[in-house]
Amino acid sequence: MSKMTRRELGRHALTVLAAAPLFAACGGGELECAGSPSADQRAVRTALHYVDHGPDTSRHCSRCSLYVGDATACGTCAAVPGAIHPEGTCDSFVARAS
Repeated sequence: MSKMTRRELGRHALTVLAAAPLFAACGGGELECAGSPSADQRAVRTALHYVDHGPDTSRHCSRCSLYVGDATACGTCAAVPGAIHPEGTCDSFVARAS
C-alpha cells in the first residue's frame, strides 16, 4: 500500500467536494434533515421515537398537523425539535384534518 501525500489528499478531497452538488442535483443524494441536533434535542427525539423514514406512509410527518413544511423539503415540528424529514414519524403524530 502506497502512502498518499498531503497534496494528493487535498486534490482528492477537492474533487469529491466539487462533485457533491452534481449528485444532489441529479437525485443521487437523499434528502438529509438531521443536521447536528444538540444533546437535548436528541434526547427528545429519542423519547418520542422519531425516525427520518417511517414505514407507514399514512403517519409521515408531512401528513401531521404538528409539521410545518412540505413533502419535498425538511420542515419543523411543534413536538420534535430540530429539522424534520417529511417522511419521518414519531409517537406525537396527529393526523391533519381533511
